[in-house]
Amino acid sequence: MSSFSLTDETAIDVLIFWIQSSDGAISYEEHETVKDVLSNMEYTMNTYNDTVMKLGALSTEHLKEVEAEAIDYIKRNFSDDGKKLTHQLLYAVASSDGPIGDGEKEKLKTLSSELGLS
Repeated sequence: MSSFSLTDETAIDVLIFWIQSSDGAISYEEHETVKDVLSNMEYTMNTYNDTVMKLGALSTEHLKEVEAEAIDYIKRNFSDDGKKLTHQLLYAVASSDGPIGDGEKEKLKTLSSELGLS
């Protein structure tokens, strides 16, 4: 287990970063979608920005570990509706800047499978 502390909010933040980073850049459209999504969930950009800063300091190996732990956290702690909502919000972020790329598709497929949605 990593030293990264996960809550409902930070698990979502980790997965948003996970999906955003699929194509190597975070577009303006993705960033704006994240702001809207987090606001609708009554989560804050401050927590998201703090989480992203912490993720940026991790090694690639540790980052992958935290991403897997975030998926597991959601699988264990979210209701079926919460799992569906998580997938939908990540889909919204992935599609916000145009067609969903192959890396994003693969991650969405993995998330759907891990959460028992497919």
